[in-house]
Amino acid sequence: MAQIYYVYRVTPSREDVNYEKLKQTIKSKLEPKYQVKGIEEEEIGFGIKALKIHIIIPESDEYTTDEIENILSQIEDIGGIELEYFTRVGF
Repeated sequence: MAQIYYVYRVTPSREDVNYEKLKQTIKSKLEPKYQVKGIEEEEIGFGIKALKIHIIIPESDEYTTDEIENILSQIEDIGGIELEYFTRVGF
């Protein structure tokens, strides 16, 4: 079965966010349904960072970007969500 690889870029809702805690929260909210392959920090400026979330999901109607974005939007410390990249992997 093919899978879809997504990279989401999320920005914090405030300046003093605890990035390690935010990463743990993101991972715990998405898994086990959505496989988080990694979360990396990207410097924006003035000590503020964006997080890039790497997710792999099966290509199926059960798994949707709408659901991923809804889950992420409900996390208190997330201010913005952007799908940066996606591709189909495996066949």
